[in-house]
Amino acid sequence: MKQTLAFENAIKKYLDEFASNDSVFALKYANPDKSISQCCDFIASEVRKMGVCGLEDSEVYGLAVHYYDESDVKIDQNVNYQVTCNYHVELTDEQKEEARAEAMKQYQKALYDQMVANNLKAKKTSSKESADNEQNRPTLFD
Repeated sequence: MKQTLAFENAIKKYLDEFASNDSVFALKYANPDKSISQCCDFIASEVRKMGVCGLEDSEVYGLAVHYYDESDVKIDQNVNYQVTCNYHVELTDEQKEEARAEAMKQYQKALYDQMVANNLKAKKTSSKESADNEQNRPTLFD
């Protein structure tokens, strides 16, 4: 089963913080037989059993805590899933400027490509009209 690294990191970050504030949970969280990867698989299998496409963050974190609280959780190994994490990435001013410059380059290239395409279309149309005019032009022999 595949899950995104961002999902695993988000679950791990939450559980680390939760364990630092709850000593009873910290003992369960330190269980060497359990892992973040299996925890994410458990969450995915539970979501599938629920028949929903998504959950609130608190529900997902609750499932993660439940995975570590219970000693005999069952994980459906046949779950194929994709995870979308909603998190905000803070860019530096330099990264923002680079992204803006790259966007401008892409925009300028798109405009240039459109102008070239329009010119080619115009040339084809004018050459076709010229050919039509050549054919319809009266000659001395008509």
